[in-house]
Amino acid sequence: MSENYGGGWAVITGASSGLGALFAEQLAARDMPLLLAGRDEVRLQHVRQRVLAQSPDTAVELAVGDLGTDAGIENLITVLGGREVGVLVNNAGFGTYGPVAEVDAGREHELVAVNVDALVRLTHAVLPGMLDRGRGGILNVASTIAFQPAPFQATYGASKAFVLSFSEALWAETKETGVKVTALCPGPTRTGFVDALAADVTDVAIYKNLGSPEPVVEAGLRALDRGRPVVVPGLRNRLLANVGGMTPGWLATFFSARMLRSVSA
Repeated sequence: MSENYGGGWAVITGASSGLGALFAEQLAARDMPLLLAGRDEVRLQHVRQRVLAQSPDTAVELAVGDLGTDAGIENLITVLGGREVGVLVNNAGFGTYGPVAEVDAGREHELVAVNVDALVRLTHAVLPGMLDRGRGGILNVASTIAFQPAPFQATYGASKAFVLSFSEALWAETKETGVKVTALCPGPTRTGFVDALAADVTDVAIYKNLGSPEPVVEAGLRALDRGRPVVVPGLRNRLLANVGGMTPGWLATFFSARMLRSVSA
């Protein structure tokens, strides 16, 4: 049975497209009011219209800002104010592609700000209230890339390894409190992520077959409902994740490099 986590607000970052938009639809179907956060107001409005077409009585508010900046994070925390947050979906994030020496350093800095810093600061903003109420859920979107080093996506992979480790530790800290924490680790998925890499990865093995996003969202919410610390949707993705956990580090890194290297490089 689906939960609505006490009827509080569902806060979704990166809500203007991809997984974030689907999380909005699914949580609205649970009769939860939504606070949708993203950089693009036009696209957020489009998601709002999609949600209202499906769930016309849903309260939907927008928080427009760049979580890659201190101002963007502080603005969202201010918008949260004293409202009760039932679910926080830390979905905002992006990747880069290429050897570390060749990837733009400023872009990598922004990646860490969005994928790591914003996630931690938003968790700090909502967790005390959840603990006080004895209920709530935090769903952090990590990736299968979190399970092994990722040559050619070194910073992105490391950021998702942080999300996975942070989520598992937080799950252990909160598991007796009524608050649920889950790390969702999808494989490559049709969300617009690949297009946002700003690199040609058409000949990169791992990105040749992209999965459907709908099962990813369903798996994430189902795992959160059940209090599972980690979920990896899809058999193929679970096998890839297990390779990283069951092989020596050097071998897992070699395998990862083969999957992530551009054939034309």
